[in-house]
Amino acid sequence: MKLIPVQELIHDKSLLLIDDSIVRGTQLRETTEFLYNSGAREVHIRPACPPLLFGCKYLNFSRSNSELDLITRRVIQKCEGDDVSEELLQDYADPESQNYKEMLDDICAKLNFTSLRYHRLDDMIETIGLPECKLCTYCWNGKE
Repeated sequence: MKLIPVQELIHDKSLLLIDDSIVRGTQLRETTEFLYNSGAREVHIRPACPPLLFGCKYLNFSRSNSELDLITRRVIQKCEGDDVSEELLQDYADPESQNYKEMLDDICAKLNFTSLRYHRLDDMIETIGLPECKLCTYCWNGKE
């Protein structure tokens, strides 16, 4: 039932999708394509968490066979090649960096989104209200 489009809610509209995360990007790319095919004018994406740059070691949340399963890492590899330093990855994790902005632009283009804005890690930590040392942020910044 969830894939039956309601034309009056989609056709010629600008839509905003909020999802928990973008891991591989396949689900949101397919959903976006479906919405465009159903007549949407724009599809804007707002994930509730920051970009996943590291596969989760602890849960099945973003665990994968390879870091390249993550859309962020595939985009980074395309720009930087196979040998990406930890320092460079930290730059991609920094929402103030040019690399971060270009990564988002590439993801947006690759998945056919009109716009993409992730939740910032610093804002998410502040919202949670616990000290960063009490939170696992490995998937976003690689820090254990």
